[in-house]
Amino acid sequence: MRQIATVLVLVALGVSSGCAPAEVGGDYTVNLTNGENGCNFDNWTVGDTTTGVPLVVTQNEDQVQLDANGTGGVALDVVLGSSIWNGQVAGNNVTAALIGSRSANMGGCTYTVTVDLDASVDGDVIEGQLIWRPVTNMHADCGVLEGCQTLQTFNGLRPPTP
Repeated sequence: MRQIATVLVLVALGVSSGCAPAEVGGDYTVNLTNGENGCNFDNWTVGDTTTGVPLVVTQNEDQVQLDANGTGGVALDVVLGSSIWNGQVAGNNVTAALIGSRSANMGGCTYTVTVDLDASVDGDVIEGQLIWRPVTNMHADCGVLEGCQTLQTFNGLRPPTP
């Protein structure tokens, strides 16, 4: 019985220390590459890149907010209604969601777009993936938008901490 208690304590310590949030906050400059366009979004070309996007990451313990600035941020604000992801940090992994508020229509289908971010930070380097997914009213006209995903990969740097 005592051995089981010791094992449980060791497992609990391992889990909690492995998930302590890394310091991911800072001002990054990010490059994006368009991947698969599973949702058939207009003006999306696989392989196109966008460079030099300012990304401000603010962290409070395990909570994180990522704000795209510059022309990339303006474009997100215009198209989605926001340029801010909110999420969490576990270890050096960041997961967050930008929940769009601007709706679009396709026949009887009405939808917004949510962009999920899954990233890791190693030192001053951030890299990961954005998953663009429509949130629909589930009308029959939504067709290809139901359950689809459009992908982007990204990587970026922040100035080294002195």
